[in-house]
Amino acid sequence: MFTDIHHPGYLVASLEEAISFYEHTFGGTCESQGTSADGGRNAFIKVGEAFIEIVEPVDKGRLAGRGRQVIDHIGYVVPDIDKAVAELKAKGIRFAEAQPRTNIMGWRLIYLDTADTMGARIHLTQV
Repeated sequence: MFTDIHHPGYLVASLEEAISFYEHTFGGTCESQGTSADGGRNAFIKVGEAFIEIVEPVDKGRLAGRGRQVIDHIGYVVPDIDKAVAELKAKGIRFAEAQPRTNIMGWRLIYLDTADTMGARIHLTQV
C-alpha cells in the first residue's frame, strides 16, 4: 500500500527556531509556511530529497516538557489516496477525518484514527 515515507512531523516550541535549525544545520530550504489543521503554525523544510514538517501547536502543552522538538506523526505516500482509504475501511480501519484534505503544499492527506494504529499518529499522503 505505501510506496515511501513522505515525511516525519515534529512538534516544536518555536517555528522560527526550528526553521533556522534545519536551514543552518542541514542546508534545508523552507518550502512553505502556513496554518496547521489545529490552528497552530507549520512549515515544510526540504533537506536533499526529504521533507520535514515542523508544527508549532497552539497548545504548547502537547510538548509536555519533552523538549523543544518531539516526533508527532509520520506521513506515508500512497499513489491513490481514495483507493487506500477504501481498502483500509474494508479492513475496519477508522479515520480521524471524514475525508482527505489538502494541506499547504497542495498534497492530499488523511489521518488514521490512533485507536486503530496502536497509538501512532499516521497519515496517508498523495503527492
